Amino acid sequence: MKTEPFWWDAARPEATEIALPDGPSDVLIIGGGYTGLSAALTLAKRNLSVTVLDAEMPGFGASSRNGGMVGNLLKPGLTGLIGSYGVEKGCAIYREALASVEFIAARIHEEGIECDLTLSGRFYPAILGKDLARMTRDFECRQRYLDVPEEMVSVDGYGEDVDSPGYKGGLRQHHTGGLHPAKYVKGLAAAAVRAGARVIAPLRAEAIAKTTEGFSVTTAKGELRAAALLIATNGYTGGLLPFLQKRIIPVGSTMIATEELSENLVSSLFPTKRMITDTRRMLSYYRPSPDGRRVLLGARPTVFPASPEVQAKSLKKTLDGIFPALEGAAVSHVWSGYVAYDFAAMPTIGMHDGIYYAMGYCGSGVAMSGYLGHKAALKILGDTDGETAFDDLPFDGRFYYSGKPWFLTPAMIGYRLRDYFGF
Repeated sequence: MKTEPFWWDAARPEATEIALPDGPSDVLIIGGGYTGLSAALTLAKRNLSVTVLDAEMPGFGASSRNGGMVGNLLKPGLTGLIGSYGVEKGCAIYREALASVEFIAARIHEEGIECDLTLSGRFYPAILGKDLARMTRDFECRQRYLDVPEEMVSVDGYGEDVDSPGYKGGLRQHHTGGLHPAKYVKGLAAAAVRAGARVIAPLRAEAIAKTTEGFSVTTAKGELRAAALLIATNGYTGGLLPFLQKRIIPVGSTMIATEELSENLVSSLFPTKRMITDTRRMLSYYRPSPDGRRVLLGARPTVFPASPEVQAKSLKKTLDGIFPALEGAAVSHVWSGYVAYDFAAMPTIGMHDGIYYAMGYCGSGVAMSGYLGHKAALKILGDTDGETAFDDLPFDGRFYYSGKPWFLTPAMIGYRLRDYFGF
């Protein structure tokens, strides 16, 4: 069993050992994942000099570790957004999520990125009757205000999407889908470099200082200077900028991939090849691999830190509960990574003390990260098309949080109890 992402078998992240620029860049981006590379591509196409730094290889973090699910549901749901911000603002926020899928599909097509993108949809199965009722309310709200292409499915109708017993029905989407995340980030990096961006990795940004011309960033190889600075580190933000460290919460997630299976077996489990995300508090997300030969599943398998082997065993038990037909299948890969939340459970984009940032995708960043990276680039350019409905939303910290999410363990214990007892 490999303890690295299955996705790396086809597209392993690679170092880009190149020299530092001789002089200052127009823009320096810290973070070489979807957000930073998308921003770099947009800026380089506008003829700005752009340098991207990543502490590891480009895409080494969540961008090549995620489930490759292209979605647009925001955590509060449209009903929650309208309850908090009113109809006009709530719908405007949700339209950003809808636009994010259209944006990355267009960008992948325009740049000729071969990443197995298929917009075959997603199915959200309901574990409990109350989950189905909540999903129905939010579905009806979206239909009323946004006319999103999706439908509610009864307990008798979801077999079209997933051959697994026990669900109460669910929500079927027709306009989302999946891709190969490591191929996507590798293609995005290549597109940014073709456009003229300089990508330097691995090279860690160690300190940031303001200068009269903009910013200076200290690295082990020397100092980098730029007129503008964008932080695009998401779940790997750390303490480089305390303002972000006190507001961004890294949350671990783990995935497994099965050994190769027969295509007939996999297609019988996923007849429509849609992505699947269930409604557990400690949710499970699962899908067929792009070649239709494996099943991949992700979740948060253990409350306390555990070895990859222990996590794989826990996730395999979950997978067998969903698909009894896979009980004899071995796990070929297990890997982990970090997503990022904030206290509003919403993506965030903005500027603090002259430094731009975009992050906090709450585990649903495959589409949103590239979209907000593009929007952050437009903001740097002073282009009004960079305005988003997220711009004026609260991005607050908490007095009890300084960067170490001590509260996640008791929260996960509570979630597990709620899932177990069904309340």
